[in-house]
Amino acid sequence: MVDIVLQIKRACFVLGLFLMFGSAQAAAAGCQRADVVVYGGTPGGITAAIQAARLKKSVILLEPTAHIGGMMSNGLTKTDASPRKNVYGGITAEFLAKAKAYYGTPDPIRIYFESKWAESTFKSMLATAKVKVEFQQRILKTTKVNKAITEIAMVSGKTYCGSVFIDASYEGDLMLKAFVDTIAGRESRSKYGETAAGVQKLARPYVSRKSIMVDPYVIPGDRSSGLLPGVIGVGQKPLGSADTSMMAFNYRLCVTNDANNRIPFSKPPNYDPLRYETTARFLAAHKPAGIGIDQAYFIGYGSTVRGKQDVNSTPFFSTNVWHIGYDYTTGNEAKRSEIRNMVRNHIEGLLWFGQTDPRVPQYVRDYTSKFGYCADEFVDNGGFPRQMYVRQARRLVGQFVLTQRNLMQKTTFSDTIGLGFYPMDEHGMIRTVLNGYIADESRDGIGVGPYEIPYRAMLPKAAQVTNLIVPVAISSSHAAFTSVRVEPTFMVLGQAAGAAAALAPSGNVNKVNVTDLRKKLSSAGQILKF
Repeated sequence: MVDIVLQIKRACFVLGLFLMFGSAQAAAAGCQRADVVVYGGTPGGITAAIQAARLKKSVILLEPTAHIGGMMSNGLTKTDASPRKNVYGGITAEFLAKAKAYYGTPDPIRIYFESKWAESTFKSMLATAKVKVEFQQRILKTTKVNKAITEIAMVSGKTYCGSVFIDASYEGDLMLKAFVDTIAGRESRSKYGETAAGVQKLARPYVSRKSIMVDPYVIPGDRSSGLLPGVIGVGQKPLGSADTSMMAFNYRLCVTNDANNRIPFSKPPNYDPLRYETTARFLAAHKPAGIGIDQAYFIGYGSTVRGKQDVNSTPFFSTNVWHIGYDYTTGNEAKRSEIRNMVRNHIEGLLWFGQTDPRVPQYVRDYTSKFGYCADEFVDNGGFPRQMYVRQARRLVGQFVLTQRNLMQKTTFSDTIGLGFYPMDEHGMIRTVLNGYIADESRDGIGVGPYEIPYRAMLPKAAQVTNLIVPVAISSSHAAFTSVRVEPTFMVLGQAAGAAAALAPSGNVNKVNVTDLRKKLSSAGQILKF
């Protein structure tokens, strides 16, 4: 009888263990696990994943869309590499060397490539490093235990667990879901003592040092008729004040005049000529000012390789769409999709306007009409890039905030993990009205030369999360970010994030031995001092 009772007790104990641990294992079984989980298949996310994998860590790279490569796989093929040697090394230099070898580019600095090649090359590099890539995985929420992220859940229903997480998205969506301090907008001039911070002085468009007068009203001179599309009525805000303005967004187009590879520009749905009235008036104002209009006003001269051109915004009235950054950054996916569609529609309409509208000089229309989208690029999207150029979005406010002063004074850091190099280049912030005419708020670029970036600028505050690194939406002021924001710098930061993730004891990124980190990066070719 005693034996039977003991057997029953043992059976109950085993059953209890099964119910307790078995259910936990079942829950964990639904969570795909890796040592390092990277969110965002941007160039920065790709270098992070590759570097962590090369240091023998298992890595999952999560991309919200169906394609990796960020802007470098979406039209930005005149990559902003440094005009000086010994700035970008490591995986960044490795990628650029592959492009140079593939295309036989003679210029050692201006190394261009095709978007489709960039995506294919990134895929190959990830496969060689044995990084697992999961597409169509958009973040929904995070779970934290004792200040550490234990898993992230996706809109798809999948979950991913890891020791260290890296947010390499342009938008900083993972760090937002991890409830760390962030900022969307620009700081005041007094916040960090930056001359380039906050609201700047308005100025009318100018060409060849001549001011161009563009009436902002639907009916010229009639304020009651309302403002033209793209113009807002805020006027001159207090100089140096903080606000939520962000740089204008666009798409980096890939176009060609090769008849065998050209998709002609076409009239988009819901084409509205009024949207381009500011452009028409800007062009019309050139003649009385005695200024000629370049034939490539709408296309530019951004030649890359194999008969293709990288089309960015031209000064003033162009592919850029202003005043949308904050709504995009803070909006849900439906809002973001709406904005992306609006920007695409604007650009398609602008090119249609540029080749058909009689207010555009005939020679400009003729030149524009020679070009079209490349049929062999973005083949699942009508030759149009898939990724909108989000020049800035939410930024981390972390353990160290990189500022204009650090860039210009060449601050040296004991925890430097790479170099940045690009002017503090700010695209349009505000287009409004000053004394009855359109005026823009966008400062001139500021040269800074090579500068160091500290590891701490990628780390959220330790009291908020212990296993997250942010190499793209880094902890920097708006002013500094106008330089940091280029893809080679993101790639440098991504490689440093991947190495740090691999070295983080028990996943704690705050306890990484910086000396060891710098040694690992140096041995991987990263340049830490100019």
